[in-house]
Amino acid sequence: MTKKYSLSRGERLKSVVKTQKLFLKGKSFKIFPFHVYYRLSNNTEILKNQFVISVGKHFFKHAVDRNRMKRLVREAYRKNKQLVYLLSEEKNIFFNVGFVYKSSSKLDYVEIEKLVIQALNMLKEKMLEL
Repeated sequence: MTKKYSLSRGERLKSVVKTQKLFLKGKSFKIFPFHVYYRLSNNTEILKNQFVISVGKHFFKHAVDRNRMKRLVREAYRKNKQLVYLLSEEKNIFFNVGFVYKSSSKLDYVEIEKLVIQALNMLKEKMLEL
């Protein structure tokens, strides 16, 4: 199977109900400056892998800065999502994941990509435990 680096609209978590379930009932772990929330399911509750990114106004007052951080995280996720997608297809486990950026420091892309890879590897470990 060839690697698919695209990020379709369906891979973004837009449903208010699913997002609330993710943040209220989901599990989480921390990789500074991220709080990563996730929900795993091998039944019909979650039908496809989706993600959401949040950067708070408390940390970045200007929308330009918040949007830049979201764009960098989105790009890092898009390039490295294969780390968990292959296992997800193999074990038939689907997930919703939320990245919440909780720092006022502006990281560059290389640092963010390392952190996203680390978070995806942690998510992969959680999937193996299920």
